[in-house]
Amino acid sequence: MNNEKRKEKSRDAARCRRSRETEIFTDLASMLPLQKEQITQLDKASVMRLAISYLRVRDMVNLVPHSEKPKRKPKVQDEPVFLKSLEGFLLVLSPEGDFIYLSENVCDYVGITQVDLMGQNIYEYSHPCDHGEIKELLANKSHQSSDVTKSLFIRLKCTLTNKGRSVNLKSATYKVIHCTGHMVYCDENVKEKPSLQQCFIAVGQPIPHPSNIEAPLGRNIFLSKHSLDMKFTYADDIMKDFLGYNADDLIGQSLYNYHHAMDSDSICSAFKCLFSKGQCETGRYRFLAKTGGYVWVLTQATLIYDKVQKPLSVVCVNYVIRDIIINCPYIRAVGVVVDIHLGFDGLFQS
Repeated sequence: MNNEKRKEKSRDAARCRRSRETEIFTDLASMLPLQKEQITQLDKASVMRLAISYLRVRDMVNLVPHSEKPKRKPKVQDEPVFLKSLEGFLLVLSPEGDFIYLSENVCDYVGITQVDLMGQNIYEYSHPCDHGEIKELLANKSHQSSDVTKSLFIRLKCTLTNKGRSVNLKSATYKVIHCTGHMVYCDENVKEKPSLQQCFIAVGQPIPHPSNIEAPLGRNIFLSKHSLDMKFTYADDIMKDFLGYNADDLIGQSLYNYHHAMDSDSICSAFKCLFSKGQCETGRYRFLAKTGGYVWVLTQATLIYDKVQKPLSVVCVNYVIRDIIINCPYIRAVGVVVDIHLGFDGLFQS
């Protein structure tokens, strides 16, 4: 009888612990800034992962440089407008490579939801050959580099096919994402150091595949096609309007012969990335005009493969920059970080 009573008490205690545990996780899940439909689909491990991630978001917001208080308090409903202006998605990485935060529209670009990615490690979702570059970026602890824009091409897992269908994560392919941003550090004069003392805030922008670009193109955009040694095999007639060249002037000529010598390093670095990762985007560089002088151009290049995944050619989408516009995705990203989270309660309250 005594043994039976002890077993019964043990079972009651276990049920009590499980019941209490469920209550705690339910309360914790209800504090997450997520929709009820999303919360109901979370298991206990996911609740813990997201809770830790959102607590780190609070620390991350404290790292963002202070700016003037907005006249109107941003609302969570404003988020889609902010994200649309980025032409990509927002991501924040810890020094260990954890996704501290991603904007909700990340799903539109890689097919994986914000909830599934937050708290996960980027090394589990990026191409192994890119891990060295990511580690080098995140290992930099020099505060002097905070003003330097960091640019990195990362291949992330993507569950979206070319036809827009979704596949499971095991069947995912890799998609090139251009990450542009800054390292943000904790103020050295702060007495109480936060648990998160630095992070990388960036905008991730996919490079569109030429086959997905809708026609007609803008008046300042022209296409070109190249062999694997970057010699022209095709050039748009629109080049004549900006650069003075007919297609026949360029066919068989190397692209490397038409940029300014001071842009050689950046051009070579970009095309090295192209042949290793499949896509790249150059910075602004000077393209030699036929009548003399240079025109500022930005190029998005894509490697074209045959059916057995052997590289065949390179297609470039070239944007003529007629007006130099200051374009800093980091500044826009920081604004989005602050504006989005001003509307959240619960975990974001200090």
